[in-house]
Amino acid sequence: MSSTFTIIVFLAAIAYLMIAIAKLKIHPFFAMISACVAVGLLMRLQPTQIVSSITGGFGGILGSLGIVFGLGALLGEMLSESGATEVLADSVLKIAGKKHSSLAMNIIGFIISIPVYMGTAYIILDPMNKSLAYKTKKNVIVYATALSIGLLVTHCLVIPTPGPLAVASTLGLNVGWFILYALIVSVPASLLGGWVWGEFLGKKYPYEVPWGFDPEQAEKNEAASDENRPSAGLALAMIFLPIAIIMLGTILGLSGAETTLGMIGNALTASSGTLSLLISVLVSMVCLKKYLKTPFGKMIPKVFNEQGNILFILGAGGSFGAIVTATGIGDVLVATLSSMNISVVVLAFVLCILLRAALGSSTVALLTTATILGPVAQEMGANMILLGLAICCGAIGLSLPTDGGFWEVKELDNFDYNKTTMIMTVGTTIASIVGFLAVLLLQLGAGALPGLH
Repeated sequence: MSSTFTIIVFLAAIAYLMIAIAKLKIHPFFAMISACVAVGLLMRLQPTQIVSSITGGFGGILGSLGIVFGLGALLGEMLSESGATEVLADSVLKIAGKKHSSLAMNIIGFIISIPVYMGTAYIILDPMNKSLAYKTKKNVIVYATALSIGLLVTHCLVIPTPGPLAVASTLGLNVGWFILYALIVSVPASLLGGWVWGEFLGKKYPYEVPWGFDPEQAEKNEAASDENRPSAGLALAMIFLPIAIIMLGTILGLSGAETTLGMIGNALTASSGTLSLLISVLVSMVCLKKYLKTPFGKMIPKVFNEQGNILFILGAGGSFGAIVTATGIGDVLVATLSSMNISVVVLAFVLCILLRAALGSSTVALLTTATILGPVAQEMGANMILLGLAICCGAIGLSLPTDGGFWEVKELDNFDYNKTTMIMTVGTTIASIVGFLAVLLLQLGAGALPGLH
């Protein structure tokens, strides 16, 4: 297959998904599975390879996210049912005020995603988004944008998140300097792509009651006496418990996989923090039991029935990513860009953002780009920290239907395709470009900046 034909097939597949889902209202699961088959046939994969890629990609996503998603949704439901999310929303409004409430969510997401997997954090915090939207009478898209972009920026840029950690390791970077400059780059990226863009979208879309939010129950929780709803301290403890456990696991893991503490730490962080979430759900069952309006036994099937549709869509996204990988589309993008005579830092950013769009996974795009360009950049005498930052910025942008996070945000808040594109495609790309511009500014002053000369 020629490179041109391969790229045309990929672009046609993305266009088909956009038209099928947004215009023709075809269910995303069917649209993505049919796209998988079409891409496989056009790229002349064997039928058995097409089927194995679809099932393997589907199983891979559900294997890594299914349990986490279910436990996170269950924890979120308990926080919502008990009134904890309303208590926390009230606390945010008291501290930040209505005017800066979305900024507060952006900062919360920015901080939380440094130690915690983005998808897990969004599931847990989404009920808080809805409470804030109801209380401030802003469209929930404001808070969804602020939170998701804040989470994604540090997920892609700041160690100890696995992606940037892998980049630092592959390129042989000084971790301390890399973290410092990653934080400097990530702040404007998060604020402009998440907070500023989210507020702009809030003016574009009028307020409506958030999907899945029960105003009557919220009013009852609000009117309940302090004895009938959790304190702000308990609510805060329950929502940050899984985050604290995952952070603890990350710290313990630094002692080495062969030590007892290291093994415990790795277990707490494995598979996006599955064990940490399970512990948090069990603790929340005990601590929030007297505040729950629905018995826990009835809550489980309710939550799992509601989330089943989302899991199928996430799985189909994994299938599409697997087909793209099997057809070698990512390799063609790499070869095409590498042949161009452009700055290696610019090349790193462009290559990574295109791989992110094609493969869906920011972590895979990060590691692939670093592995390919690392040796070349070293020979050219490029600044390796700036190269690493450019790669990480590229992994933020162009979240398309190949990305599981795209569907997570869409389905958790029941956004239509256009709104999701405004958040996850446009918002992430704004953050990505802003971050890369910050990298270019650092490059201009590299000779005078510590750790960069």
